Amino acid sequence: MNASSTAYILVPVGDKTNAYHFSGVISIEHNLALNLDNTSTQGTDIVNGARNLPDQVTLTVVETDVEHGPGWAAQMLAAMKSVKKNRKLCKVVTAMAAYENMLLTEITAAENEENQFGWSGSLTFVEYVPVVEEKAAATKTNNNSSVRKNTGNTGTKKALSPFQQMLAEAGLLTTGN
Repeated sequence: MNASSTAYILVPVGDKTNAYHFSGVISIEHNLALNLDNTSTQGTDIVNGARNLPDQVTLTVVETDVEHGPGWAAQMLAAMKSVKKNRKLCKVVTAMAAYENMLLTEITAAENEENQFGWSGSLTFVEYVPVVEEKAAATKTNNNSSVRKNTGNTGTKKALSPFQQMLAEAGLLTTGN
């Protein structure tokens, strides 16, 4: 299957952008997921324990010298290795969506009898999401849920007995801690 137009990547290099089109694209897997965690710290990217995970796109490709000439497949593999090694942020373009700020995190390449003049394999791209540190406050509140709850510490607390803890969780005991 020659589906070279169904997916490609754009990589900025200096003042220009290199476009890498593959000889063949066998499949494209889009992974768009949430992580559900009731114990996570609340922040701007979390609502009620649901955090967007970075988008992930896996391209299963075939590279061959037959269409492009001797050495093409090896050059493409070397180019992908360089993109990964140098942690270049890419734009991955598919027929269904375009993804910005993607890092090539994994390359698998196999030379086999079916493709004697190249390789086939997969390229996994994961969205790069920079870490944003929030300023620490003495008391933090969970303002992303429908119930306000103190999640911080304003000082030294007295230890509660298990019975007092149960009453406090039920809202029947207010502690002066």
